[in-house]
Amino acid sequence: MTVNLSKQTNLKWTKQSPSRLYPELPRPIVSTAHEFEAMTHIVKHSHPWSQLCYACKGVTQTQTQEGTFVLPPEQALWIPANVEHQQHLKTKVSNRSLYIDSKWCNPLGNKVRSLTVDPLLKSLILEIANWREHYERTAQTDRLVQVLIDRLSIAPSNQLFMPTINDNRLLPIIESLNFDLANKLTIEQWASKVGASSRTLNRLFNKNYGMGFSKWKQKIKIMKSLEMLNEEIPLSDIAYELGYESSSAFLTAFKKQLGCSPKKYLSINND
Repeated sequence: MTVNLSKQTNLKWTKQSPSRLYPELPRPIVSTAHEFEAMTHIVKHSHPWSQLCYACKGVTQTQTQEGTFVLPPEQALWIPANVEHQQHLKTKVSNRSLYIDSKWCNPLGNKVRSLTVDPLLKSLILEIANWREHYERTAQTDRLVQVLIDRLSIAPSNQLFMPTINDNRLLPIIESLNFDLANKLTIEQWASKVGASSRTLNRLFNKNYGMGFSKWKQKIKIMKSLEMLNEEIPLSDIAYELGYESSSAFLTAFKKQLGCSPKKYLSINND
């Protein structure tokens, strides 16, 4: 998950510039709604206001200097002002974005975060996303913006993030597994290939990712599976593609990582 997604496929990406790049926002919040086609690459950019991306359908990968954030349906990504980012949408994506004047955003900090969206937060996002660009600003609209900020400030972060690293001992492992997640080499076998002990490699994984090799490998598999689930690929094919011994093994790993089964995940995100 640390290699640019455009390098992981031979398919052609359609580059697209971001829309509505204002010198300054005309209102505290400006909303955009987009239905993106598959294989869309929104090129690297930044802006002087903050942005909340909300995925209605489809999976988006957002790359920043810190790493890669995977945004599945019913999740949101907080992008503070002036943070460079680009996005890869391998499948069709229905997206709602809120551009928020940074004067309102102090409670939300200056770090990119992926957020779990509860029903109240979802309702707030979709309500505000329907506001026209030059809506009439009133005490009521300002209160609703403040409620949105309050809810975002307490929304729990999810774990669908992989930081960027530059350790030459780990990069061959990371790049190989990004291209072939069914690769079954053990940490000991990788150690002989990259010229470091298995103990050193596990220490480096823990230092850079906060987890050992095995847990890191499971996490990137589940992150990849979200994209495949949204393409409606059969579970048996997903399990095979990701190197699981059986569909049940994949189901167990998915539930352990995300707290629900793929079937429940799909039902939640396709309501």
